[in-house]
Amino acid sequence: MDNAHKRQVVENLFLTFATKQAELFKQYDANRKKRSKIFLQRLRYQLKRNGENHRKEWSSKLEAELLESIPTRKIWKLSRNDKWFRELFEQEDNEDDLLRYFRMGRAMYDTLVAMLRQDLAPHPLLAAQSCSAEKKVGIGLYKLTTGADYTTIGNMFGVHKATVKNCVHQFCKSMVKNYMDSEIYLPDQEEMAEISKSFEDKSDIPLVIGAMGRLHVPITPSLADSKNYINGRKWPSLILQAVVDNNHCFRHITCGHVGATEDSVVLGDSGLYQHFDGADLPSQNINGNTVKSFIVSDTVYPLLPWLQHGYMTPTTTEEETFNEHLNKARVAVDEAFDRLRARFRILQRKIDIDINFVPQILLTCCILHNFLEKNKTPFLEAWSEALQESNQRYPQPDGSASLNYTTTVEGETIRDVLKEHLHSKYVLFRTIEYNQVYFIGEGNN
Repeated sequence: MDNAHKRQVVENLFLTFATKQAELFKQYDANRKKRSKIFLQRLRYQLKRNGENHRKEWSSKLEAELLESIPTRKIWKLSRNDKWFRELFEQEDNEDDLLRYFRMGRAMYDTLVAMLRQDLAPHPLLAAQSCSAEKKVGIGLYKLTTGADYTTIGNMFGVHKATVKNCVHQFCKSMVKNYMDSEIYLPDQEEMAEISKSFEDKSDIPLVIGAMGRLHVPITPSLADSKNYINGRKWPSLILQAVVDNNHCFRHITCGHVGATEDSVVLGDSGLYQHFDGADLPSQNINGNTVKSFIVSDTVYPLLPWLQHGYMTPTTTEEETFNEHLNKARVAVDEAFDRLRARFRILQRKIDIDINFVPQILLTCCILHNFLEKNKTPFLEAWSEALQESNQRYPQPDGSASLNYTTTVEGETIRDVLKEHLHSKYVLFRTIEYNQVYFIGEGNN
């Protein structure tokens, strides 16, 4: 082999080696880049995981440090329960407790719940109206019968005071909407005959179909309007004017006038003028005079053919006797107001409710009063004894001191006819020694 051939062989070997070396370097470089990429990916993942762990750890430490360094108030939730209400209704033979707290027995309470269930059913979405109809009726009755504040009632029934307010409003609105017209209405002629017969048995005066009076209810007015609500006794009130029958049931109601309003103005706004003027009322011929049925009232009201009151300044024995007998019929409205206030003690103190809603309270009390009177629900005399303190704190304005009333010739004529009828029915004897008055019927003469 010549030298040229050897040289060619060596060059080929070197070229092959260089090529193989270049390929190895290239492969090594590719593997190195791949390993570096995998390493960097793993490193990036590890750093990310460690970073998240460190962030959570430092966030918790920072939160703990901040909570410890910043003064904060503890957050707590009042635990409420309706144990008192549930135990009251789960017990048997507890009519006395129900009469004490709600002024009615179990049967009457269940009837009232059934009557109002459609309006007082719990609302599926509003938490403030999620109470059952039984509890809403209980809350409403307890508010009216005790006059307790919302917080006290909420603790007893296991609800918030805002819920108590909503329940009271729902209860009163439902009562007025559904039963105002059906429970408080003026009697028809058939009822008038029955009512006048009962009043005549009490007073010996015929054709009396009702007794009218007014009651000042203490309230808490806003400071801006407080002067308008001050009555003659210098305390704020709303006026409740009512006509009652012989059974102490309310037959007509007017409420909402401020305490400073005159009684004649309240009467003018009541709608009684429009009802009785020209109305076809039962009548009777008395001593040759046709006398229609009428309502008896106090002297603060006008003297009209359908509205009679006694002589303000009687000058004869006959006039005094007429006043005494007329008062036996008129006192029915005072007795009705006393029974109303004795049952519903919210009327014995300043009502702590929005002044615009107080008329709804008064109407609801009157409707419930009629329910209880018609169902002969027991009335405890102990309730009336509690009125003494209220009468001393909030004395009723003396209507007899008012001289601002009007009379009509027809009204005076009717009153004189009734006076003569009463005088002819009885013979009056006055003893000189004791200055006492005795009445002897015609059959004894």
